[in-house]
Amino acid sequence: MAMLKCKECKKEVSAKAKVCPHCGVKDPGFSAKDAFKGFIFLAVLVGAGYWYFSGGDDAAKELPKVKVCASNDGQCVFDAHLVDAIMECKDPIQSRSKYDYEWTNGAFGNIFSRYINEPEKNQITYLGDTLKFTNGFNAKVNMTYSCILDTKSNKLVDYVVTEGRLPK
Repeated sequence: MAMLKCKECKKEVSAKAKVCPHCGVKDPGFSAKDAFKGFIFLAVLVGAGYWYFSGGDDAAKELPKVKVCASNDGQCVFDAHLVDAIMECKDPIQSRSKYDYEWTNGAFGNIFSRYINEPEKNQITYLGDTLKFTNGFNAKVNMTYSCILDTKSNKLVDYVVTEGRLPK
């Protein structure tokens, strides 16, 4: 059994002792010096982890370049506003279901497959059909939905949900 000196009375005590049998101090083998060593070790470990995972590459610290689209370049506008469209449209579309709903696009699939660009109105309409609503008989019904987004404010203008599928 390992023996240590008590931090108070300096008499030998077991390393596993919770209380010194001679003076009654708690944790007799654990001193402030040990706590400081543990703190320094932890600080060095965190610093090394930060240094290792931060990479130190100055090129990675540059801000990503924002792609500027011509208003009549529909695919570019579609791509540039897609995340905003999903964020603005998904909840209102889902809320139209009376019972339950199921997205069938998969984990990494896009919910919008088509678009209609209207640059003169500063709007783009996103279209999709990867949604099924559950009806009163617990059957899944394919739904088509559209979402009109203002390209200046990235806000929802209008949305429509109807039964059916988009034509191929």
